[in-house]
Amino acid sequence: MAACVGYGVGMGADGTGTTEFGRQLRGWRERRRLSQLELAARAATTSRHVSFLETGRSRPGTDMVRRLADALEVPPREQNALLEAAGLRPAFPHRTLDDHDMARYRAAVDALLRGHEPLPAAVVDRYGSVHRANDAFERLMPGLIGVPPETLVDSLFGPGPFRRIVVNFDEVAASWLARQRHEATRTGDPRLEALIDRAQRLIGPLPRREFSDDEPVVCSRLRIGDQVLALYTVVVRFDTATDVTLNELRVELLHPANAGAERFFGVDG
Repeated sequence: MAACVGYGVGMGADGTGTTEFGRQLRGWRERRRLSQLELAARAATTSRHVSFLETGRSRPGTDMVRRLADALEVPPREQNALLEAAGLRPAFPHRTLDDHDMARYRAAVDALLRGHEPLPAAVVDRYGSVHRANDAFERLMPGLIGVPPETLVDSLFGPGPFRRIVVNFDEVAASWLARQRHEATRTGDPRLEALIDRAQRLIGPLPRREFSDDEPVVCSRLRIGDQVLALYTVVVRFDTATDVTLNELRVELLHPANAGAERFFGVDG
């Protein structure tokens, strides 16, 4: 567990005391579009106290930080950052999926991957990095496990083989951007925002999205040889996870959306 950090206080432009915690708290409140009074009501405190915390005139304890973070729907990784900014210990552990304490959850993930064969499945983090995958995913999209998210964005959205095989690239890119922008708004993660900007520069201008009445979900259409495989994704999450890693991981299960994909993967319609 990381050691406590100092509770630094500086002077704001208006001459009031400011702290890193105060700046982060105000940033989260503005991101959620709440007034100090609205936040205070949700966190069972007063707007005066919220104001004092934001300007550095008051220093919060762990309980107050957690109440404010819960009221603001701050994810575990960012709650830890708020606590550290206040000079307090992080509340949420951050293990890797290979840690001994994660064995039963790793087993559940691996069972999902194995059980989804012969269809592709992968374990993906907040940034889109692939941590684990089954054999079907490796055959369809080889070499993605462990690739840094920045490199992955370049490979998926820059000039190259992936962009050439995705028949409906504009639709897939627009769906990815919308999903990641939602996640960036939820988390306030600067790395995620940078990845979105990177992808947007590579993708370029996109036409207005048009949705077909024929399909209730956005499918990826991949040209493999002389056939087109239509695939949609079902996502599995650890909904109540309090570990940072488990909270951010998702298992993506790909399913066939046309007869070509069913034949390709050897499954019945």
